[in-house]
Amino acid sequence: MQNRLNQLLFSEWSEEISLSLLDIKSLCVALFSCDGRLLFANPAMKSLFHDDPVQSFINPTFDKLTGLSNSSSKVYEGFITIGSYSEVNTAILAHAYRKDNNLLIIGGVDVEQLECQNNKLHQLNREISDLQRQLIKEKHALQLTLGHLNEANNELKELVATKDKLFSIIAHDLKSPFNVLLGFSELLVENIHKYTPEKSRTFAQNIHETSKQTYELLLNLLEWSRVQTGKLEPIPVKLKPSEIIQEAVSLFTEKTMSKQIELQTEINCDTFVRADKEMLATILRNLITNALKFTFPGGKVLVKTQRQGPDLLLTISDTGFGIAPEHLQALFNVDCGLSERGTANEKGTGLGLILCKEFVEIQGGQIWAESEPGKGSDFKFTMPLWKDDL
Repeated sequence: MQNRLNQLLFSEWSEEISLSLLDIKSLCVALFSCDGRLLFANPAMKSLFHDDPVQSFINPTFDKLTGLSNSSSKVYEGFITIGSYSEVNTAILAHAYRKDNNLLIIGGVDVEQLECQNNKLHQLNREISDLQRQLIKEKHALQLTLGHLNEANNELKELVATKDKLFSIIAHDLKSPFNVLLGFSELLVENIHKYTPEKSRTFAQNIHETSKQTYELLLNLLEWSRVQTGKLEPIPVKLKPSEIIQEAVSLFTEKTMSKQIELQTEINCDTFVRADKEMLATILRNLITNALKFTFPGGKVLVKTQRQGPDLLLTISDTGFGIAPEHLQALFNVDCGLSERGTANEKGTGLGLILCKEFVEIQGGQIWAESEPGKGSDFKFTMPLWKDDL
């Protein structure tokens, strides 16, 4: 039966079979003369050769194949590696036949070898995928760690700046007023019988004014330190902003009279806000103090309110000498230490504005300043409206 099939195929279909076999990409066929001339190579075999077909035989070499002999025409059976030492090479399972002065090489893909290679490739792909997933996880963990480190670093910088600011206030801003108090009080005690009532009154007023300023500084310092240590949390309640504003404004009657400054209010929106009463009062007190400090005699300070979406916008405007653009962002930064004397040579620490920022933001609001040199300043902050009034 096998002989009959061979006869049928190769006698009646020999040309078609030959052409098909030579075109199959998995079958490699080449015919060489033993002196190294390539007489024929099908496309599959040509694709394996590099510049010199003879030099493309790596193991065994072409010279070794031509040097083999056998009683039959088949001189070699096994793997032949074809390609380049420095580039890609391929191993095919081949037979080599020598007849007369020619060498015929016929080979193809070893299915078992191919399956083995495929299995190794699949395993390698799985390992690479596992490695990629592990690298992604480690990268994500590293990014989280880096984020935490950056946060910790920023917190540390802020703590250092806070410590420096605190020591600066203690070393200078608290020490200086006490020097004034001690000096005036000592003179008054030693010369009480020599001074006229008017002069004694002047000394007493200086002592009183310095004591009041120092007390306000101490209050701000204590409040600020409590915020920094996390011991001060807001207690939000339903507040009428106009009431808090009027209470704050009433504290500055003497100051406005002495500097001849007009302090007005403009309540365009009196909707209830959700805020801590003491914190809101402290914010207003510090911002009004700041506005009066930098307003010239005969000037004006205005406290006004208006609705801004879900918030109440409060603005404290003055007609002072304004703020340079490069200083606006530094006003609320503890590490900048920005502080200037007022229009009546009033001293300051800059702590009041820093405390305002802390108190506004801890209640869910925002604070900023708008100003032009020579045109005064607007200090603005928001407080969330009471939920029933949204």
